[in-house]
Amino acid sequence: MEAENKQLHFGKQRTILVVEDDEMLLDLVSSVLEDYGYAVLRAEDGVRAVEQYTLHKDNIAVVLSDMGLPNLGGWEAFLQMKELNPNVKAILASGFFDPKLREEMVSAGAVDFVQKPYVMNEVVQKIQDIIG
Repeated sequence: MEAENKQLHFGKQRTILVVEDDEMLLDLVSSVLEDYGYAVLRAEDGVRAVEQYTLHKDNIAVVLSDMGLPNLGGWEAFLQMKELNPNVKAILASGFFDPKLREEMVSAGAVDFVQKPYVMNEVVQKIQDIIG
């Protein structure tokens, strides 16, 4: 019970937008983040992610987005979110990041990156580091 209470304290009901086209992975990541006390908004593609961000941008602390998404890629979705809020905080995920593209992403304001497959402890730690 003590460990459960400690985990719930981490999220402090901050909202994370999770963008992932693999439904099982989306469920897993959402569930883990909810266990840590975060409120989770979900999107299965880049278009839906931008829609969710548009509706909830004032409440979203961090966006965790896969790069390879249908309809609109994670990078393109991030750029559209950045137009809505220049201070958007995003963690982008991929199995591989081209070094030049990664530099461009950092310059554009992506705050962090995670390698897929996800190591959930690392993901949670990055979110906690960004939120403070």
